[in-house]
Amino acid sequence: MDTSKPKISVLGDSISTYEGYQPYGYSVYYRDDRLYDNGLKSVNDTWWMQVIGALGGELEVNGSFSGSMVAGYSFPSACSDERCFALEGSDPPDLILIYMGTNDRGFSVPIDTESPSDTNNFYGAYRQMLHKLKERYPSAEIICATLPMGRLKTEDPTVYDRFMREDECYNEAIKKAVAAEECILADIAAFGERYETLDYCHPTREGHRTLAALWLKALDLSGEKK
Repeated sequence: MDTSKPKISVLGDSISTYEGYQPYGYSVYYRDDRLYDNGLKSVNDTWWMQVIGALGGELEVNGSFSGSMVAGYSFPSACSDERCFALEGSDPPDLILIYMGTNDRGFSVPIDTESPSDTNNFYGAYRQMLHKLKERYPSAEIICATLPMGRLKTEDPTVYDRFMREDECYNEAIKKAVAAEECILADIAAFGERYETLDYCHPTREGHRTLAALWLKALDLSGEKK
């Protein structure tokens, strides 16, 4: 491992998985036929590996778990000790990229911004997740992304469709949690660009490229890109 490169860990859901890159026993979406169907030819086609490369970093741990939410009281919720404490390999991470909340939004998990410690709601779980990460990895920079919308590969990207969940409440909750825990926001949803998918959720190779570009654009605007 190159000690001169920043060690970067990832905390996400199915969108951020790739066969062979998650801890043992973690559920993985991008494997077998799904890799072929979505056009991913290597791990370098994922949004997170593209961002890590652009930042001059090196992957430490990808702690993403397919189907997981931020909210909940136990594994595999992203606010659980098991998820938060599993982002360290041979070294603690210098940077943690978080892209979580798509499943919470999809299952309409209550937000409740008045309950910052209740992990059964989205805001409280997000706060507790960030709090645990800061305590576990005090020297790491923690960057959290908002949630953009996907679109079908076959449709006009400007056309509204009935499957879109344009509920900005979840993104507002992310922003509020990030500010309260003094982490870094990558507001990738603010650009209003939809990423390509086959199912409105999981990005194709082109969709991953779009997400990576949005991440880097957001980091460049915030002054965090090195």
